[in-house]
Amino acid sequence: MFTFKVVFAFFFSFLFCGADKSKNSLEDEVLLAKRYQMECIEETRVDPDIITKIKARSWNIPYSSLHLVKNWALCVMMKRGLMTKEGVYKLDIALKMVPRDERDAAEKIIDSCLSQKAIPAEDIALNFIQCYQKTRANYTVSIFI
Repeated sequence: MFTFKVVFAFFFSFLFCGADKSKNSLEDEVLLAKRYQMECIEETRVDPDIITKIKARSWNIPYSSLHLVKNWALCVMMKRGLMTKEGVYKLDIALKMVPRDERDAAEKIIDSCLSQKAIPAEDIALNFIQCYQKTRANYTVSIFI
């Protein structure tokens, strides 16, 4: 089984190995994921300690920082190409990052984590990441490794 342990929780990774679409090594993908996460920390000015805690599966986000964390989540998802600024999840892109034999299971997890109601894009991104992290899924589609 070709999977990668996901730590993300947003976490230094919000990312993946493009096993079917790219020849980048896992190390390259991890570095890219970390770069996106750091860029988004700088762009959104979210407290890096909060992101570190989220990656460690601690979702106690101070209310005063919640908006910045939501913006960070959307930023990372957009940089990775997994979501549009309107909050539309790009399932086809995500599934290309998952080994073929795991795509059905990954798609079910993704579907279960996507919002069924119209909410702001930032909320969609954060809710998706939180849900996906709770599944403890190991698919490379994760944005956090």
